[in-house]
Amino acid sequence: MTTTCLDLPDEICLLIGAILGPKALYSCIRVCRAFYASFIPCLWSNINVKPYKCNAIDAANVRANAHRINTASFAVSLTEEYYTIIYPRLQEIRLDSYDKGSPNILQAGPQHKIHFAQLHPTIRKLNYGHEDILPKEFWEVVETTWTDFESLGMSGVVGADAVDVFWRVCDRVQDLRFTGVNLPESLPILSTLSFRRLQSLGIALYPWSQEIPHRTWPVQLLEQVKTSEGLRSLSWDMTDTPFPVQLVLDALEEGCWPQLSSLSISDPMLSDQDLSKILRILPPRRLTDFEWSSVTLGPFTYNCLREMYFSHLRELNVGQCSGVTSTMTQAVLTECVHLVRLDAPHVFVRDIATSPKPWGCLRLESLVLFIGIQKYDEPEWEGQVFRQISKLKRLQSLDLQRNPHSFHPDIARPSFILNMATLDLGLPAFSSSTESSDNSGGDIRCWSNLVQLQEFSFDGDRQAFGMDEALWMVEHWKDLWCVVGEFTAVEENDNCKLEKLFLDHNISHY
Repeated sequence: MTTTCLDLPDEICLLIGAILGPKALYSCIRVCRAFYASFIPCLWSNINVKPYKCNAIDAANVRANAHRINTASFAVSLTEEYYTIIYPRLQEIRLDSYDKGSPNILQAGPQHKIHFAQLHPTIRKLNYGHEDILPKEFWEVVETTWTDFESLGMSGVVGADAVDVFWRVCDRVQDLRFTGVNLPESLPILSTLSFRRLQSLGIALYPWSQEIPHRTWPVQLLEQVKTSEGLRSLSWDMTDTPFPVQLVLDALEEGCWPQLSSLSISDPMLSDQDLSKILRILPPRRLTDFEWSSVTLGPFTYNCLREMYFSHLRELNVGQCSGVTSTMTQAVLTECVHLVRLDAPHVFVRDIATSPKPWGCLRLESLVLFIGIQKYDEPEWEGQVFRQISKLKRLQSLDLQRNPHSFHPDIARPSFILNMATLDLGLPAFSSSTESSDNSGGDIRCWSNLVQLQEFSFDGDRQAFGMDEALWMVEHWKDLWCVVGEFTAVEENDNCKLEKLFLDHNISHY
């Protein structure tokens, strides 16, 4: 008797479904009744409910499938009806005010959220971003009934009467992230709290937040988490409060945070020398993830990274630093063999093509990098770049935009980047009968083996993308769900065809 994939037990199907994207899951449930029954739980395990969208999930449908839901995201305008549903398996809830297109009208009041918290003691992760102030009673329910609570992401205001119980909740978690949080400065953090369970701490402002000079609670919090021996990740993005360099240096010298391996700092006033001191005093060779968002990446910091951490860095984010040169980026691509994610400003075609060594970062899953062509570059060099990228077979996200951080008002690209030509990704004019396997010049066909690619972003100002390129992407990148870039060669009367093509394949186009 022959065994086929249709004979897989539900337990195996659930494991497979957990790593599949929505597009693949939709395909699975259309195969047959057996696959529908096996994979429909995976499709409902994570829902995003936005009632202002035409394809919103109505409350009755949510209620019917509530027993399958593990993770739920509720828009700010969601009505109280959704908060009365019991989700017996719910482990993560995201309440977000900042969905694009949301009317930002609060429909469910604090009492509905208190009742929701009482109904769901199984929640382990909360990401709260609604613009109302949660009452003290809500945090008391979280403290007393959410016995396995481990992660809190908080945005907004904490009322004065709720400060103490709020900090007691924070003391219990392993992952703590503040983004644009306002706390009464006159009320200090409880001195009895130790944050011993904490493994990840992030403190940030929204880019559009109104700055309040010299907040004290972030520094006080960092002082109190010195006893968190399990702290692995520290992120600081407080432009109104300087990064406490001496506090961190003293903590590291005292042997605090022996597990620290991820460091993200954004402070334009932090000097190159001070940043390199912090990197050199970290637990030996432990740093694997580093992000530095400032005006420049100085020589002290870069040399320290190269000497001590290039051999085992997994994530490097310096894309918002104008001081990163093409030579620096090429060294990263060549020497960081364990790199999984890289965000860097630019690299020249010349430096890639003339390098004596190929890229060593063959494990890359995410690459944000502008690749620029200079005036006297050799024509065949561009083909070498295409083939170099084609070796990154694990890529899931590829962003080749000249200015991928245009949303950040403080980042300005140098004029030589803005005026530089980009890779010509467009397909050459040819018929299927004359297509040649010789691709020495290089074009997007070199990337047909990037079969895991899900997100692709490009500049459309110096090339002509049309329906041929769109059809090629859809045919070869089966997991693609997002394309960012202008298809300038698509004629006005074909725009509807382009958008229909992407819509039919569940691809978002911006």
